[in-house]
Amino acid sequence: MTEHCKTVTAEELAELDLFKDDSQGALEWLAERFEVRCLDAGEQFVKSGQEARELIVVLEGELHFESESDRYGGAFVLLPGFAGGVLPFSRLRVYRGTGVAAKWTRALWMDASNLRELVYRAPCLAEKLVNRMIDRVRDMEQRSERTNKMLALGKLSAGLAHELNNPASAVVRSSARLRELLALRREHAIALKGEVLPPEAQTVMLSLSDAIAEAARNPVRMNELERSDREEEMAQWLKMHQLPAEVAPALTEAGIDATRIAPLLPLISRASSTHGLHILAADLEEANLTREIEEAAHRIADLIQAVKSYSYMDHVSTDDVDVEAGIDVTLRMFQHKLKHKSIEVQRHFDGNLPRIKANGGELNQIWTNLIDNAIYAMWDTPAKTLEVRTCMERANILVEIADTGTGIPSEAQARIFDAFFTTKPVGKGTGLGLDIVYRIVRNHHGTISFKSSPGRTVFQVRLPLAGPLPHLATQERSST
Repeated sequence: MTEHCKTVTAEELAELDLFKDDSQGALEWLAERFEVRCLDAGEQFVKSGQEARELIVVLEGELHFESESDRYGGAFVLLPGFAGGVLPFSRLRVYRGTGVAAKWTRALWMDASNLRELVYRAPCLAEKLVNRMIDRVRDMEQRSERTNKMLALGKLSAGLAHELNNPASAVVRSSARLRELLALRREHAIALKGEVLPPEAQTVMLSLSDAIAEAARNPVRMNELERSDREEEMAQWLKMHQLPAEVAPALTEAGIDATRIAPLLPLISRASSTHGLHILAADLEEANLTREIEEAAHRIADLIQAVKSYSYMDHVSTDDVDVEAGIDVTLRMFQHKLKHKSIEVQRHFDGNLPRIKANGGELNQIWTNLIDNAIYAMWDTPAKTLEVRTCMERANILVEIADTGTGIPSEAQARIFDAFFTTKPVGKGTGLGLDIVYRIVRNHHGTISFKSSPGRTVFQVRLPLAGPLPHLATQERSST
């Protein structure tokens, strides 16, 4: 339980590095306004949404601040001699997280109403606290950048996992079956070992083998009814001649009928014919499985390349960026979601846009957030069309992302770019997506605007060609 341990004296403050440079008068003033509080391990002293009203300095122990939005950066830690809470000139008004004592802690508490006077009475302390605030802002920016990247990745991970799982499962399944077939083929080949085939039989077998190889390269086209009739006819013929009926599907797939096999029967024994047909059927299935494994491997490689292109893993932070390629690869990352909700994608790309100097990974975060929001807006609507358009507009590249979703409520449009503001239900959104988009666009000296009504929402992003444009960097956010 929090308890007020005792007051603090000017002499005690003077022993701390944080206060040692201020005058005796300043220390006495501070001692009168600080109160000492003791917290037990695990005790919560700040709640999310609580008004921020205090400067906190840790004397002993350890305090943790855990932000709601910073899922991946860990807690802010205050150790002895460190200050937190409201600092001079800070714009902190409401806590966006919780504060917990990590161990038994003794700390100084001062009401924030005293901070204005503190700046004048204890200027050395004020300077140190301002420097701490600058460090805190820098740390928050770094944490925010990590969080932004993780949020963008999280939006794509489920669909990407599904897209990778399909070809990976095909490789595993086909490899297992291929192993079985190789073992089966080996058994039949061993059974034929030592069998001397007359030249005529070798010619027939070679002809059948060529048909199998050709079918593996160019499958014989036939409809399902025709295939079924041919398989049934072939199976009956094989049974009538005491040959294995289970090879009928493979022979039919290769376009081999009874007239191709019949010349072989007088030339070799039934046992040898059986072994030979099993080997031919295995050859065809092995070729098909090999092709499936190759196609699946290519699909996995394409997805990995898409991820590398999306994240710009092989590039420096700023590079010559193809905007349309970035949008296209982002759409590919959303392919599973788009297919799952039957969303039609209409690409209207200029096709001749110049490259721009930009951080490609950050631009892809813009497209990720806007596309994800568009998909969410169309989740339960009957008409689902995502339209992406690019073109040149004077000295800017214009990117439009439009959806046929529910639209943004008119009362929310003025706040749509504000941090932590979201129109989504609790647990469905962080309120950071469009704030991230706005900050990245601003960092690239571009502008973002939107128009929205039920059934159609259009976001427009303009990115300059000629590098930083000072008059755009200071432009206010537009919502029309």
